[in-house]
Amino acid sequence: MTNGSPVAGRRVAAWTAIVVAGSATVAIGQVRPVPTYGASEGGSSVLLSNADGANAYSGVVRVQARATCTGVFLATTKDDDARGGEASAWVATNGHCPAFPGTNQVLLDQPGTGSVVFDFFIDTQSRQRRVPIRRMAYATMKGHDIALLELSARVDELRRAGYEPWRPVTTLSADDEPVVVVGAPLQANPSLAFLRLAACRLEGRAPLVFEYIWHWYGFERNGCADVQAGSSGSPVISRRTGRIVALVNTTNMGAPWYTACELDSPCEPTRGGSVQPQNTSYATPLVGIDRCFAAGDFNVRAPGCPLDPGDGVTYSPGQLGAQNPLLASAPLVQPRRTWNVTVGGTPYYRYKVVAVPPGDCRDLRGYGDVRRTVDAPVITDPLPTVDGHYMLCGIGGETRQWREVWQSSDFPTSARVRIDTQPPTLPAEIRITDSGPSYAIEFVDRGNEVALYTYKVGPAGTISCADPTGYRVLFFDFVNVQKIGRAQVLCATPYDAASNPGRVFEALLP
Repeated sequence: MTNGSPVAGRRVAAWTAIVVAGSATVAIGQVRPVPTYGASEGGSSVLLSNADGANAYSGVVRVQARATCTGVFLATTKDDDARGGEASAWVATNGHCPAFPGTNQVLLDQPGTGSVVFDFFIDTQSRQRRVPIRRMAYATMKGHDIALLELSARVDELRRAGYEPWRPVTTLSADDEPVVVVGAPLQANPSLAFLRLAACRLEGRAPLVFEYIWHWYGFERNGCADVQAGSSGSPVISRRTGRIVALVNTTNMGAPWYTACELDSPCEPTRGGSVQPQNTSYATPLVGIDRCFAAGDFNVRAPGCPLDPGDGVTYSPGQLGAQNPLLASAPLVQPRRTWNVTVGGTPYYRYKVVAVPPGDCRDLRGYGDVRRTVDAPVITDPLPTVDGHYMLCGIGGETRQWREVWQSSDFPTSARVRIDTQPPTLPAEIRITDSGPSYAIEFVDRGNEVALYTYKVGPAGTISCADPTGYRVLFFDFVNVQKIGRAQVLCATPYDAASNPGRVFEALLP
């Protein structure tokens, strides 16, 4: 994700261009101009200005809620809608910005907290307009990463102030659609943390993206520059149609390969593993999102609304992490050998297990017979034993007979596991510093590949690193070993996230 805190340690590009805005106000029904203000396709972003009040992107906002993000003033009414400007104003951003939904969680109709800031340019700080968030009507990170925020202002108020809403696309864009990304990433120098624009082209669509406990379908790839913390929710706007294609939600820029699929390191699952296309950002699609509004009012069950309505079966846990069910033992807990997922939420359910790819929870084929939840409240099937990513897919309903009123297979519930039976591909990395009366020893983690250490220390000649007895689990990333007037031996074993042991590290402490 690219909100205000998780990726604060990533590189900060030095952007220096300040571009003066040109006129861009148009009627909502027209094809809207998408100026690039000097940004070259594939080049660095430019810092935008709005000194003359005519910048095309004054409707792109800073979101200040659970996290610091970007959002966009969303057009939710038709041009000839009778309510028109009397409708509430809406901002679209990522689900993880106003909330932090779980793997299968959909939040509906929650009180609003925080605010959004219009006119968020470097040279308009004295006239920015802060609007409170009245209601978080929708937020999820299940399948999509989107939130829809109702503001305590009407559309006509904001339009009179010069802020034009942006209309979403109605059909999928071309794989190489020319786009701009407009957002307000955080900066090492806070005085530069205002709206910026980068130009690029879409780079195809990822069928499935994993990050930490979440999964997302059909996310748009792009290589636009300078996506980082604070960019979450930045609109991806087609330079051809003048409509919003998607909202940036995460990037692998600066993420090392060994953190693939972890937080701030999104991956695309493959047979037996995963890939991370270099310098790629992902964006949650907005195709058809306007269909979720009737006369400006949000309705997740409106005909054609592409959002998960949030009903159906529940799973606990929804993420099992990396597992090796073939291990005899592990340092912290016994190896997990079954799914052991508790089912709830509906009286009846069906499930299946798929390897991804090519399996897909949204494909109704392969689901088993209807089960009664009270009779089978836990799915205890054995875990797969072949390396790769797997999903335990579920749909539920109120009736014993499966029918269309059940949870749609378009929005299935899932639990996920990564089976890893191979030892770590990276060795232990241990740094030893002689601090006088003791040795300071630092144990370096390397994401999924080196996630845990066990260690032991003893006088030379009395300890063997090959002997499995005496090892202790390291709960911190360092230890101090006092000198005893004779040489000592340090032994350490690295483990990956699935508890597979790596090559033993041995060092003499003189």
